[in-house]
Amino acid sequence: MLKNFILLKILLLSYFSFSMGHLDHEKGLHPVAKSGQMIVTYQGDCSKGNAKKAMLLIDKIITYEKKNSPIKYSSAPGTWSDNSIGAVDLHDSEDAMNKAFDWQSKDKKWSDMFNGIAKSCGITTDDFDINIMKAK
Repeated sequence: MLKNFILLKILLLSYFSFSMGHLDHEKGLHPVAKSGQMIVTYQGDCSKGNAKKAMLLIDKIITYEKKNSPIKYSSAPGTWSDNSIGAVDLHDSEDAMNKAFDWQSKDKKWSDMFNGIAKSCGITTDDFDINIMKAK
C-alpha cells in the first residue's frame, strides 16, 4: 500500500512538473519590461584593454549596487556582439532611474568602481555609450 502511495505521488509530481514547464512554453517569453519601466544599456569598447578584468569589475559593481543603492533596480552584465563590454539595467520608473543616477553620481565608491572598469578597458567613463529606453 505504501509503495503504491509513493509511486502515485511520484507520478503526480512528475506530471505537474512537466505540465508547469509545458504551460510556460505555451505562454512564450515574458516581456523584458513592463510599460513605464526604464531600460538602460552601458556599452564600452574594451578592445585595447582587459575585457576579462572589466567583466569581473562589472560583477563587483553590480554586487555593490545591490547592497548599497537606496533605489532598487535589476542589472545584468554582458558582452555585445562587437565584443564590447557592459551591462543592462532595469528601473521601475523614470523617477526611480533618475534617483539611481543621482545616487551613483554622489557615491564615491561607485564612481571609483565605474572609473576602474573604464580604466581596465583603456578608456574613460565618458567613452561608454549609455542608452535609455522607456518601455511601452
